[in-house]
Parts: sequence; C-alpha cells; structure tokens
Amino acid sequence: MLLDKLKGPGRKEPDPLLLPETEENVDALLEAVRALLAEEDSRDQSFNTRGVGLAGFVGIVVSLSSTLGREALSATWGAPWKGIAVALFGAVLLFLIASAIAVVRGVLQPREASSLSMSDVERFALPEFVFRPKVVNQGFIMRGLIEALAIERGRAGRKASGLRWGYRFLLAGLASISILGFLLGLHDAKLIGVRDGRHKPKPGSSCVAASCPGGEPNAASN
Repeated sequence: MLLDKLKGPGRKEPDPLLLPETEENVDALLEAVRALLAEEDSRDQSFNTRGVGLAGFVGIVVSLSSTLGREALSATWGAPWKGIAVALFGAVLLFLIASAIAVVRGVLQPREASSLSMSDVERFALPEFVFRPKVVNQGFIMRGLIEALAIERGRAGRKASGLRWGYRFLLAGLASISILGFLLGLHDAKLIGVRDGRHKPKPGSSCVAASCPGGEPNAASN
C-alpha cells in the first residue's frame, strides 16, 4: 500500500521491452549469434579448401598408380604373386575412387545457402515490423539466424565426416601402392615371382643354341 502511494495515482510500470537494459541484452545476444555464424562460415571455407586439395592429390596418385599398375601387371610373375599383384592394384583403384567420392559428395557438392528466408525479409517493410519495439524485431531475426546456424553446423559435421573418410581411403590406397611397389622391386631383383630352374633344361632334353643357358647348344643335339 505504501509503495502504491509513493508511485502516485495512474503511474504505470515501464514496459520491459523498452528498457535500455533489455535492448543491450538483445544486442549482445544477436551479436553473439552473428559471430557464431561467421565462425561457421570460416570453418566451411576451410573444409572446402582442404577438400579441393585432397581431391587434387587423389588425382595425382591415380595417375601415378596407373603407371605402376601397368608395370606390375605386365611383369612375369610366378604363382601366387600374379594374383597378389592384381588384387593390390585393384585395391589401390578402389580406395582412391572411394576417397574421391567421399570428398566430392561430403565436402564439395554444392548446397543451398542457409539464412533468413526471403519471405520473412519482405515482411520487414510491413507495419507489423515497422511499428513494434526494436527488441521484438531483433528477437525475430535472432530466431532465423539460430535456425541458419543449426543448419550450418550440421553441414559442417557432414563435411568433417567426408574429409575423415577421404583421408582414410587415401591412406589405405597409399599403403596398397607402397606394398605393390615393394613387391615389384623384389620381383625386378629376382627375389620373388621367379620359378627356380626355369632356364635349366630337364635331364635328357635338348635345346637349340638360342634357348640354352650361355648360348651353347646341348650336347644331346650333336
């Protein structure tokens, strides 16, 4: 009762929406949401840059692996090395293709931008926005920006997942290439893939001078 008398007759409480403290709080919150959106946009650009670099590197590795695979498949292998070489070369191509697909679909595939819808922006010129308190309009804009932020974060998570799988497939492809190159080096050094005694004629058989070791005719042909 005493408080009511001090306020005086007909005196009303100020509208909380019009208080300076309320406007300051809403301004701070809106600025925080905009900063988070800018951070997500920078993160998105970083994912795109790394995706382009990874896709280009995969293309270079594919061209190099084709040359190595051609040499490995044209070499004369002994069992079971021929099958191992073919399987490794096939694994290289599969891993590299999977890496490229993961990057293109998960990171580089174009998507629609997320922001305030144009239908909401067109309403800004209507009296319902022009004549209502500032903090109400800011709250409406903030809700739209928060929805856009949620979309951007979900998109960033998918891009991060695509990059992770792209790197994993690339590492698996590089490991397969390394093993294939190592086996090809051992084959060139005659350590694997060469049948023992393939140049030695069987006892009692004859060979021509061009096919005998050392180029000398077998005594049985004389």
